[in-house]
Amino acid sequence: MTGKSVIFLEPAGSRANVFDYAMKLPLLGSLYLGTILHNAGHKVSIINENILGRRVSPFELKADCLCISSLTVNANRAREMALKVREVYPGTRIIAGGIHPSLVPEDFAEFADHIVTGEAEGVILGLIEGRIREKTVHGSKVADLDELPLINYSLIRGYRRMNIIPVMSSRGCPFDCSFCAVTRVFGRKFRAQSVERTIAELKNALKYFDTNRVFFYDDNFTASKRRTRELTAAIIREKLKIYWTAQTRVDIADDEEMLAGMYEAGCGGVYIGFESISDASLSALSKSQTVSDIERAIEVIHKYRMTIHGMFMLGEDNDTPESIASTLDFTVNHEIDTVQFMVMTPLPGTRLYEKMDSENRLLHKNWDYYDGMHVVFRPLSMSPAELQEASVNCYRKFYSAERVLLDSLHAGFYILRDALLWDFRNVFRYNSYTHIVRMAAQLVISRHTRQSGDYYSYLSGLLPEE
Repeated sequence: MTGKSVIFLEPAGSRANVFDYAMKLPLLGSLYLGTILHNAGHKVSIINENILGRRVSPFELKADCLCISSLTVNANRAREMALKVREVYPGTRIIAGGIHPSLVPEDFAEFADHIVTGEAEGVILGLIEGRIREKTVHGSKVADLDELPLINYSLIRGYRRMNIIPVMSSRGCPFDCSFCAVTRVFGRKFRAQSVERTIAELKNALKYFDTNRVFFYDDNFTASKRRTRELTAAIIREKLKIYWTAQTRVDIADDEEMLAGMYEAGCGGVYIGFESISDASLSALSKSQTVSDIERAIEVIHKYRMTIHGMFMLGEDNDTPESIASTLDFTVNHEIDTVQFMVMTPLPGTRLYEKMDSENRLLHKNWDYYDGMHVVFRPLSMSPAELQEASVNCYRKFYSAERVLLDSLHAGFYILRDALLWDFRNVFRYNSYTHIVRMAAQLVISRHTRQSGDYYSYLSGLLPEE
C-alpha cells in the first residue's frame, strides 16, 4: 500500500481571540493521530496557524486527506478553510474532529466526508486507508493510554518555535462542572498512563526541544494523588531537570506530602479553576468546592513555594457588579500570582449551554466570540455591556502598570535582603517568569480592547430584555 499524504490543520480563532496571540501550543490529539499515521507509513504534516504565526492559504493544503481539528472558538475558521479546500482541491477527503465536531457535528455536515466524534486513535487508520466509509464515525475511548505511540513532535511545522513542551499523561476528570465540555468528550472516568510511560513520554519530548519547560495538558493532573506522588518520585529518581506546571483543583491542598514532592520534582506553579468567591455560584456551577477550600488551597500551595494561576468565571447568575469588584479584591488580598477573569461562556454540549439556550438568553451563536473574553449571553443582574466592562476592568486593575512596577520594586528589595541573609526560601514569589507574564498581560488586554471595539459597540446597543 502506498502511503497517503495527510495534513492536520489546527486553525486559529477569530482575530478578536487574544489567546491566539498569547498562547502558541498545539492540540495533542493531532499529534497522537499524526504519529500513528506516520508510523504506519503515511506522509503527515501538522499545521497549527498559531504556532506558524500566520493564517495559511488553502493552496498550502494539498493532500490526499485533510484532517481539521476544531474547538468551538475556531469552528468558523475550520469551516471556512474546509470549504475553500473543497473548492481548490475537490479530490481531497476532509475529516473533521475535535471537541466541537464531537458535540455539534451538524456544523460540519455540509463539507466533511467524515465527522469523528470522541477519541479518534482507534479509527484514524481505518479512515485514512479507506476501510471506514461512514459519514459519522464514533471513536471509542482509549482504554490503555500506554498503548499510544510516543509523540513525534517534528510533524508540526515550525515546532522549534514552541518554548513550552506539551505533555498529556491522563484523560478524563471525575468531576462534572456544568460549564465544562471536556468531560463530554473524554468522560468522567480518570484514565492515566503508567508512571513508567509518563517518564518515557517526558524523555521523548525533551529530545525535540531546547527548553526544559513542560506544561501538562491533563484536565486534572492530581486526580489520583497516589499516582502523582509516584510520578514526582520517579521524576526525581530519574534526575529529569524539568520546570513544569499543571492544571489541578483546590483539593491539592489536602495532600501536603504530594505538594512537597511536586515542588522537589520541578513544579513551579499550578493552574486552578477557582471560578468564584461565592458559595452559591460554586454550587450552581457544580464545582464541588467552597470559598474556604479556595482560601486554604492558596495558603498551602504558597507554603510549598509554587505559584498560582487562578482562573475565575464572571457572570454566573448570582454575580453582581459588586461581587465582581469583590473578586478582584480577593485576588489582590490573597496574593494570587497571575489571574484570568473569564466571562462565563456557555459552550455547546454543556449543561450551562442547554440552560441558557432553553431560557433564550444566548445573544447569538457566532462561535468566534465563545472564547471567555466576550459576553455571549444575558446576565441576570447586569447588562451584557456592564459584564463586559467589568471583566476588562478586573484585568486592567490586576495587571496595572502601577502594580507591576510595585511588584518589581518589592522583588528587587527582597532579592537583595535574601542575598544578604543567604535565605532564598521565598525566591519563587519573585521569579522573573511571573513578572514577565504580568507585563505581557497588559499588552494582551490592550490588544483585546482594540480588536473588540465593534463587539463592545454591539453589546452597548442591545435593548433591555422585555
